[in-house]
Amino acid sequence: MNNPEIYIHTHTDSDGIVHLAIPTQFINQELELKVILATPVAAISEDEELAEILTQAKSASNLIEYSGSINLSEDPLVFQQNIRR
Repeated sequence: MNNPEIYIHTHTDSDGIVHLAIPTQFINQELELKVILATPVAAISEDEELAEILTQAKSASNLIEYSGSINLSEDPLVFQQNIRR
């Protein structure tokens, strides 16, 4: 039989004891449990994530300064079609 995995988020009592109430479909059976303790990683809010992205973002380029400075040897659409073949 496939071993099911059950994930439970809980909090310790003031004495440091964890009480687990584990729901199972197994009634009146011997069970072997494997418990792995991990401290959950604090999730950052979407606002904090957006603020972090914006602080690392580069400022927008002023592309108008490049207008007319690039000389092309062929039509841009023809070039694009050729590189896609």
